[in-house]
Amino acid sequence: MKYGFLLPGIITVCLVFVQNTHGQMIFDTLLLKEFEVFATKNDYTQTIKKTTIDTLIKSDLSNLDLGELLAAYTPIFIKSYGRGALATASFRGTGASHTQVLWNDFQINSPMLGQVDFSQIPNAFFDEIELYYGGGSLMKTSGALGGSVALKNKASLNNHSQIMLEQSFGSFQSVATNARILFNGKKIASDTRFSYQASENDFDYMNTAVIPSEEMTQTNAAFTNTGFTQQFIYAPSEKHQISFNTWNQWHERDIPPIMSNVYKGGDPQEKQNGFFSRNILGWNYSKNQHQIEVKGAYLFEDQNYYLKTTTNADSADVVTLIDSENNTQSVAIKSRYETVLQKGFGLTVGLDIDFESVNSNNYHGKKDRKTYGLYANLLKSIRDRLKFNLLIRSEIVDSDFLPVMPLFGINYQLLKKENLFIRASVSRNYHQPSLNDLYWYPGGNEALQPEEGLETEGGINFIKTFSDQFSLNADLGIYASLIDNWIQWVPSDFRYWSPENIAEVFARGIEFSAHVSGSIKKFNYKVFAEYAFTKTTNESEQATENGTSATQLVYIPIHSANGFMYGSYGGYYVSWGVNYIGERLTNKKPLPAYVLNNVSVGKRWSGKRMDVEAQFKVNNLLNVDYQAIQWRAMPGRNFEINIQLKLKK
Repeated sequence: MKYGFLLPGIITVCLVFVQNTHGQMIFDTLLLKEFEVFATKNDYTQTIKKTTIDTLIKSDLSNLDLGELLAAYTPIFIKSYGRGALATASFRGTGASHTQVLWNDFQINSPMLGQVDFSQIPNAFFDEIELYYGGGSLMKTSGALGGSVALKNKASLNNHSQIMLEQSFGSFQSVATNARILFNGKKIASDTRFSYQASENDFDYMNTAVIPSEEMTQTNAAFTNTGFTQQFIYAPSEKHQISFNTWNQWHERDIPPIMSNVYKGGDPQEKQNGFFSRNILGWNYSKNQHQIEVKGAYLFEDQNYYLKTTTNADSADVVTLIDSENNTQSVAIKSRYETVLQKGFGLTVGLDIDFESVNSNNYHGKKDRKTYGLYANLLKSIRDRLKFNLLIRSEIVDSDFLPVMPLFGINYQLLKKENLFIRASVSRNYHQPSLNDLYWYPGGNEALQPEEGLETEGGINFIKTFSDQFSLNADLGIYASLIDNWIQWVPSDFRYWSPENIAEVFARGIEFSAHVSGSIKKFNYKVFAEYAFTKTTNESEQATENGTSATQLVYIPIHSANGFMYGSYGGYYVSWGVNYIGERLTNKKPLPAYVLNNVSVGKRWSGKRMDVEAQFKVNNLLNVDYQAIQWRAMPGRNFEINIQLKLKK
């Protein structure tokens, strides 16, 4: 991996920044007061559970991918094959395809796999990340039996402009570059972002799959991710706004052999390359209590997976050769009307249309899917203490009507003068089989039925600001969901695997979170902690007969927790993140629990025209030897240096 071509450009940009601002810099010793954001963005009046990732946490991992952020600071379990490698999500004990990911309201899950690779989503590309839990996902989309992740860009017309450059260097020849040019005028706004991530990923690890265990260096694990986003906003009047978003990205990654295959000979070559382009054009109209929004999207992805193995390193005898070419395209239209009716009723209605097509050498010809969806959401507040909403979704998939998907939720303020709220909701949802489930050759099953989820949940939330020195936001929730027709790939009679609707999965759990923040004179602090208990079992007749109905599903930890502590004084700051993942079952032996500690220290200099920030970070501080996926090596203690420059108008 060569990174030298980046350095001249970085140095040039830095020199331009310095020359343009020479003689104008006013450092923080002249500032009257340091400004930092400590707001907790959870909406405690919601009838469903929805959270927004804290801005401090998001900025702490701005040079990493979304999978690493979610793994460290949310209850979502990320099944990671290593940095830069495949990373999928398990939300509330469900499968990877049961987590829907939306970019500015459009689903970006692969039509082939039905899931998202979180390692391909740069954290720096988005302003806000919202999590919708369980049935609450129906507020955004269908099919999210576990939950959904909503990514948002929020450029606005506020006469605020800036140029930002961020450069990181880390262990294992890792480099990350982020850049942003933001212009906001009275009628036009432009937001351009660039991201480059690369690493040789050649860390040392202990191979426990060989006897005796042996320390090795990971090979064939390099990766690069290069992409940019562009957002334009044009407001010809106060009532109308036109927007355009595009997100384009290229990725290349080598896939290392698993620990147990290191000494099996041959010269394995395994890699995955791809490109995607996602584009959205939208129009918004607002007048008084009425709002209309119409958006169209075109999503394209081209992906190649290559695997070649031989009998030995010097042999030309090929044992395995896979050269998989896959092309997916999606065209989607979303329209929404929102208004406030008489007597405090709020109404939102929408129409969604989605056309997906896949051209793959793993299918018999081109395959497509057409989905038409209609929804209506009625919201009512009674005396400012009681809120309820009723949402109904209905969909037609390839001429087949799905049963109605309803969501009913309620939120009540228990004490008139205290922010103590209880919430409860019940919902039904459906998840369609992926196109791979239906058409993959060999093994696809076109007779598969949609997975059906019935979920109920409840919770209590307390938020109070006792003084400038101490504020608290605590939330306790409980949920239970029953998923019928769960799709599993199982061995067939023809020596290949095939998907079937065989499982009836019962997922239930408890979630607790607490946020504490405040200021003591010039010292600002924030503490966050979260714990999740997740029990997911197969309750089908087959599992009961086999005596496995009480067994936790593979790769779903029963216990998980994370925490984050942050403190700042006079521009200096320190943060400490802790992530605990409990034991996970596999098809072989269980994977032991592990605890990761990440620590960072930094300094901010704020001026009238320029902000500068320097950060040093230690990941896996205690050098823990762990595996998120069986026989996939993970790095020990490693280091990062991060420099950020920001020019302000």
